[in-house]
Amino acid sequence: MIKDAAKLAELRVLVGYLGEQSPAWWGSHFFGQTAMAFLTPVFGRSAHQAQYQGVLEAARRVHDERIGVGRTLHLFHMPEHYEQGAASLIADREEGERLLAHTASPDNALARLQTLASPQQAEEGPVVVGDLGEDLGTALAVMAGLYLDAFRRGIQTYPYLREAQ
Repeated sequence: MIKDAAKLAELRVLVGYLGEQSPAWWGSHFFGQTAMAFLTPVFGRSAHQAQYQGVLEAARRVHDERIGVGRTLHLFHMPEHYEQGAASLIADREEGERLLAHTASPDNALARLQTLASPQQAEEGPVVVGDLGEDLGTALAVMAGLYLDAFRRGIQTYPYLREAQ
């Protein structure tokens, strides 16, 4: 398993869920009350994967619009081996349910996000947190802290990493 894949997948779920809440950062409703009623008949046992992929794409588009595309990476756009590692965890039934466990309410999601975060002061808009290096875990903790502070303060922040040269 790719190091930090579980943390990446969980942060995506938490931020994806919170980003759909009011005021919404993106217009999807993959974690809405009726989402599973629509996803389950179509996707069956892989409905949680569809939920994850849907919110991932919605959040990725908004982040790409705000940050720009090029030599930047963010929570919803990582190198392929990280993408595959996170996706494989969501595909695993037990692990997927564990990763989605904190999406019952915004308070639960914020509480879990706090346990994954290093304390940060968020700024509105794109915020560079460093370069993609070997210690993705530290960068993810900083991102979690920025998102947590932004959600609590009602602002939108878009932390990103520069791709290594």
